[in-house]
This record gives sequence, C-alpha cells and structure tokens, in this order.
Amino acid sequence: MESLLARLERRFGRHAPEGIILWIVGISGALHLLVFARPDVAHLLWLYPDAVLRGEVWRVVTFLFAPTGPVTGYGLLWTAIGLWFLHTMGSALEAQWGSFRFDLFFFLGALGTLAVGFALGPVSGRYVAEALLLAFAAEFPDFEVLLLILPVKVKYLGLFSGGLMVYALISGDFATRAAVAVALGDFLIFCGGTLRSRMRGARVMRPKVAPAFAPPPRKARVCAKCGKSDADDPNLEFRVCDCQERCHGKLTEYCLEHARSH
Repeated sequence: MESLLARLERRFGRHAPEGIILWIVGISGALHLLVFARPDVAHLLWLYPDAVLRGEVWRVVTFLFAPTGPVTGYGLLWTAIGLWFLHTMGSALEAQWGSFRFDLFFFLGALGTLAVGFALGPVSGRYVAEALLLAFAAEFPDFEVLLLILPVKVKYLGLFSGGLMVYALISGDFATRAAVAVALGDFLIFCGGTLRSRMRGARVMRPKVAPAFAPPPRKARVCAKCGKSDADDPNLEFRVCDCQERCHGKLTEYCLEHARSH
C-alpha cells in the first residue's frame, strides 16, 4: 500500500490543494453557529439519500461537519476547543505526510462514509474526524494536550477513541458499523506501516548530540602563505609569527617552511 501511495503522489501530488484543514474547520464552525442560531435547520444538514435525490445536494457535504444535536452556548465553547485541536491535528499531519496524502486520507474517508449513507441509511461524519484523531495519535503519540489542568499524551486519547469506535462497531446498527469500518480502514491504509514499526519496537532515528562536556572540535591550522593545513597533512608543523614587517604585529600561522622564509 505504501508503494501505491508513493506512485499516486508522484503522479498527482502537484495537483493536491494545500491547507484544506482550514476549510474543514471553517465549514464546521459555520454550521455549528448556524444550528446554534437556528436549531430548526439542523435536520436540513444531515444526510438523507431521498432528500439528496430530490435536489438537496448540499447534504452530501454538510453531513460531514454538521452537529448531530442541539448546540448550546456551553457547547459552542467545547466546539471551539475541538476545532482548534482539529486544526492542530490536520496541520501536523499535512506537514508530516504532505498535502496529497492528507487530502487523500480525508476524501477517502468522506467518500466512503457518503457511500455507506446512500447504501445503508443515514450516518454521521463523526467517524471521519475520529479516524483523523487516530492518525494523529499514531504519528505523534507523545504530543500532550491539557484536559482541564492535566497533561495527557495524545496516544491515550487515541486509544480511548479507538475503544469507542470498536464498541460502536460491535453494538451499532448496520450503517454505523459500516461507517466505523470505513474510518478504521482509512486509518489502517495510511498508518498501518507506522503501527507495524511501533509494534516491532522500531526506534525513531534521532540526530546524535555531543555530550555537554565534550570539547569543541579543534580548528584546522592553515598556513597563511601557501594554504596548506594539518587536515591535509597531520604531520605538518606550524609556527606563529607576529613580526611588524610582514605580520604587522598580528598573530599569524605559517607552515614550518614558510615560517622561516616569509
């Protein structure tokens, strides 16, 4: 799968739009504000295949971002925090994968969920966002978020979210199970290699840092007249001169030959 993604990226990567997470966050925020101001329009945003076939085509997009219930003032606060975190996750994944892979990850999940909705009945787009959280947890497991005042590594949030998805996969109706399966499949396509590496205990290569007590590297000695250095010949001998006639009182290094004749 990794090789297939690489081939697709080489062929189509230059056409991938950048920064679609801004559109995702913006549309989601706008729809939550709309439902907060007009709760009666919420049902116009959900995915009902019959309504789409009657011409309400906006539903194929809005169902991914619309709230599934009423939005209160307190709920808007949590929505704002959630959208900020969504933007953080999306920006980090796009930087990690590149725009093509991130866009493909989102659109595959969205189109798969849309297909489930048309084939099996109305579904929510929440599992697309949860797949994004799983991907972020797989790529950046040690990233910390504050839950109230407690710092929590995102890998634990990913495990919790994954547990809820598995529960929905077991206990949900057929459409919900299919939507969860699409989201998990999307996650495994793009993060399966990362998970396998972590399960095998592969270490992330880090640049080597010299210990604090290590002496600084010695600067090579270079003859001011001929340009030879002890990097070229470790046996080369040098002398320092500060004569006024040629060196003008400045400490200057010469190889042994030119120290005698400069």
